[in-house]
Amino acid sequence: MPVLQAKDLKYYYFSDHIIFENLDLSFERGKVYVILGASGSGKTTLLSLLGGLDAPKGGEILFEGKNIAEMGLEKYRHDCVSFVFQNYNLIEYMTPRENVQLVDAHATADTLHQVGLTDEEIDRNVLQLSGGQQQRVAIARALASAAPVILADEPTGSLDEDTAHDVTELLVGRARSLNKCVIIVSHSNEVAAAGDVILRFSHGEIEVS
Repeated sequence: MPVLQAKDLKYYYFSDHIIFENLDLSFERGKVYVILGASGSGKTTLLSLLGGLDAPKGGEILFEGKNIAEMGLEKYRHDCVSFVFQNYNLIEYMTPRENVQLVDAHATADTLHQVGLTDEEIDRNVLQLSGGQQQRVAIARALASAAPVILADEPTGSLDEDTAHDVTELLVGRARSLNKCVIIVSHSNEVAAAGDVILRFSHGEIEVS
């Protein structure tokens, strides 16, 4: 059984601005899915629906066969998915170490070292870090979570090339080694090349390859 499914999904902003409709997708554990497409094509909207951050106008999202709305969206977001947002969504009065330990109280500094942060940086207030460093903290937090699904919106967009490569390898490695489902919205050719399945959004249609 797929870990996550979109069934007959429909979403629109206005009645004449349909983002997608009758959309059916399945996502499996152990695989990396990369969502590509122009700005405004629905990539981030789909990620928000899969994460229970927004509700579809029609159809349903299923986690292990259960409708996430019936499960309770707060419980679903807490137990089943971890997020990497474009705007980081860190707790601003905490350090990187404390932010990561919110999802895993036993997380060690190694989790933050893996995304390129130093010992000195992991105990700073996150507001004293650059945007790229804050994104690394957000990625480390998602990697530390026990949730079986990782949803990442442009996770390498604010990172330098070397760190972006390392983070991509971490996300792919986590999918393989821990049998997680990783779903990434990206414009990066390198991230796309690392994916098992590519979803291309274009004019309300999705091509799967």
